[in-house]
Amino acid sequence: MRALTARRGLADPLPPAAALALLAVAAAALEASVLCWASVGALAGYALSGSV
Repeated sequence: MRALTARRGLADPLPPAAALALLAVAAAALEASVLCWASVGALAGYALSGSV
């Protein structure tokens, strides 16, 4: 039962999307434009892949 709960938590699409969004905001704040656009592109690819 505990393994199923852990697997369900790892399969949840919210944590990776939230991490990528946080990375994009942090990169924008640090004026790291390449990293910012890379994380925005990763968010777009993640959304278009059907994972969300």
